[in-house]
Amino acid sequence: RDFLSSGINAEYGMPEGNDDKKDRYVSLRNVAVFLPALLGLLAYYVNRSYSVTDDPLLNNISYREACLSGRYSSLKDLHPFITDYVEEIEGTLSREQFIDDYLWRGKPLLMKGAARDWPAHTTWTDEYLHDTFHDIMFYVDLRKHHSTDYGVRRKMKLGKFISHYKRKDWYLDSMTADPRFLDETYVPEYLNISAIFDKEGSSFFHNFYLSGGDTNSPLHYDGYDNLLTSLDGTKEWIIAEPAAILKLRFDEWVDHPNLAPLNVTNFNISEHLGLCDVTWRRAIVTPGDTLYVPTRWPHHVYSPPSRNMALGMWFYLEAYMGMVPGIDEDENQRNHSATIPMWVDHVKQRPRLCEVANCTTLPPGTLRTILSLQQDTTYSRDTDVPPPASISIKISGDRTLRIPTIAYGTGVPGGSILNPYVNIKAALNMGYKFIDTAQMYGNEAEAGAAIRDSRWVRKSVIILTKFELAKLKGSNITQAVEDTINRSLKDLGLEYIDILLIHDTDANTLEQISEAWRAMETSVKDEKVQAIGLSNVDVDILHHLFYKVATMPISLVQNLYSPLEMDKEALAFCFARGIAFMGFGVTGAVHAVFLDIPNPVLENPIIHELADIYHTSPQVLLYNWAAQQKVIPIARSTRLSHMADNLTFRDIFLTSAHINLINQLEMSEDELYRMWRPLDTEK
Repeated sequence: RDFLSSGINAEYGMPEGNDDKKDRYVSLRNVAVFLPALLGLLAYYVNRSYSVTDDPLLNNISYREACLSGRYSSLKDLHPFITDYVEEIEGTLSREQFIDDYLWRGKPLLMKGAARDWPAHTTWTDEYLHDTFHDIMFYVDLRKHHSTDYGVRRKMKLGKFISHYKRKDWYLDSMTADPRFLDETYVPEYLNISAIFDKEGSSFFHNFYLSGGDTNSPLHYDGYDNLLTSLDGTKEWIIAEPAAILKLRFDEWVDHPNLAPLNVTNFNISEHLGLCDVTWRRAIVTPGDTLYVPTRWPHHVYSPPSRNMALGMWFYLEAYMGMVPGIDEDENQRNHSATIPMWVDHVKQRPRLCEVANCTTLPPGTLRTILSLQQDTTYSRDTDVPPPASISIKISGDRTLRIPTIAYGTGVPGGSILNPYVNIKAALNMGYKFIDTAQMYGNEAEAGAAIRDSRWVRKSVIILTKFELAKLKGSNITQAVEDTINRSLKDLGLEYIDILLIHDTDANTLEQISEAWRAMETSVKDEKVQAIGLSNVDVDILHHLFYKVATMPISLVQNLYSPLEMDKEALAFCFARGIAFMGFGVTGAVHAVFLDIPNPVLENPIIHELADIYHTSPQVLLYNWAAQQKVIPIARSTRLSHMADNLTFRDIFLTSAHINLINQLEMSEDELYRMWRPLDTEK
């Protein structure tokens, strides 16, 4: 009233004179002017993910108090209560400052405006990206909100993604290997040192992010150092020191060892009290900013609704600085959480990078050449077709059976994997849908129980088992085969077997094999078995069965297949006749066991160099190598982290040149024999 009566009456057209009328007019005028604003403000807060009373400036409560209150079930709702921030600077640093003060110390840093001079910062509109890079292939997450896993990913052209992403819950989060990206972004001067791009001690790659916003990352940490540059939209980060990994229960990971078992969009704080005891730092990354995130720092990232685009530069220097002394590399990779206390101590006393590595500046032009060579993988173009997730095999008549292109193996030389029920169930729940077992392994009962207790319905899982023809009792092979099939069905506890194979044919005559085959065909007619085939079989036997005996398809052959021994004759026979080929021993374990030598495949320097190029493990590289040649690999591991990694075999695409390079490792029988180290027969 005082304000309105101090000379602005005329402006608002207020009546002069009668104070009562003026008061009533002022009251009505206040309502008319301010009510829409108040209603709009109320609607704004109702539609926000947290209410007005949750604003720390209004409530003046700490993050810990807000967290323990139990009022928040989404991690992004707790971001505003975090009052500590990642250190900020304007612009960039010198090479010496960045290496000594941040990289070496493992200390995060937000560089405001560090990338505002990138061409991509101003030119990468949707229209420009669609017209310029429409044919580049990327991986797309088919959801925006992650929980305790990485979700379903699909390979997609950038043009298609841009045409649809604003209307769908799609999130592009993928490595990019197209050299054209390098022309419109810059590798910062403070990273232009030999050590970072020395292929013997490090690796470097780009990751591209694009979405319509409203995305939630899982709570996770990375095995690489990361420079995240925002090109459009805002990313809200919370980040904690590596010691927090233990409070956040990373050791109870579900999908991958660097994921916390927390559904970031819907959790009960009573089950995650450690979350409230973590000291978080916050970083608001806006277009043109670059955030340095050291390896092993847990973080969560939320992007508000609006177009959101960023480019990550990931680099790996642990060959120089990162591994914890006294723990081998495998232990570091599979058990990061348990080694965190030692890692924290190690960072405080590890040598400076430039004391143990080459920190000279690369000559002009060298950096782009190195990156172009590193990017020579098949992530980029649509001419590179990933191995299919499943294939159809012939079973009987015109019927087919759809089977996955990777199987989980349950056998080892001499018997079964350890804890078969636990590991088979873990594999199934992780995403495997094809289980390879055998009577010889002695774990059919555990395999069947794991299938029944898994998250899959029976028809979603393929079970393959095998019987040893030479060990069948009695002279009546037909009856013996029927009995052994019934035994497998009983042990498995299943109504039918998806694929049944004769395990080994060496000790049998053609007549015995033929009679057994006819008995297997009868089991298909009786609906005890869906598909039949053979394992460890020569082309001569296949030829005899295919042309003289079989009245039903030979659905699948399972033989040894590794870079050293590819069984090309049997492979060619099968492919020419529509018979699926499954390979065991892809990673070379068979050679190691039967030749009594260190694994000659996994120890091959070519395999390791290619694995480094594709940023994957030698095992995953080899499964992809097999799959791209239409061979179904059998992946066998009892380490959960390896199980998960093996399922990523379709995420890489070997160039034809690299496939040929692996194929050239094949050896003749004489060469393999010369590798043999005779066993000590006196043991």
